[in-house]
Amino acid sequence: MAGVVIVARSARLRRSAPAGFGSMVGSRAYRFVVVLEVVALLAGAAILSAAGESRYVAAWVTAAVGAHFLAFGRFFAVSFYWLGAALLVGGVAGAVVGLSGGGKPGIEATSGLVAAASLLAAGGWRVLGARGGRGPSLRSG
Repeated sequence: MAGVVIVARSARLRRSAPAGFGSMVGSRAYRFVVVLEVVALLAGAAILSAAGESRYVAAWVTAAVGAHFLAFGRFFAVSFYWLGAALLVGGVAGAVVGLSGGGKPGIEATSGLVAAASLLAAGGWRVLGARGGRGPSLRSG
């Protein structure tokens, strides 16, 4: 239910956004970070698979997406730092589960649940907190 509320509120905010809003996606920094993220995701998954450790791919993806948001914190908004840190923790937690003897389902559940909760919390905070200027603002970059 929370996801439905966040999506509905987001759509409403997007329709009422001032001209020029959303320029983050069109920026050079955004494209650079996303390209690096895609390369890291593909390379990491390929290396883990080639090493016979494909069970760690979910942990790798969670950590790589966390690094992506840390870079966004540098370029766009400080609020991305905590999301990046939470996702990095999720990736590390998944790896620890695996190193402790947990199998692929445990790694995926740990990394996936931390990622899902972090992204839902960040989206809700941004979208639902945007009323009256209380939400975090994006700085130009």
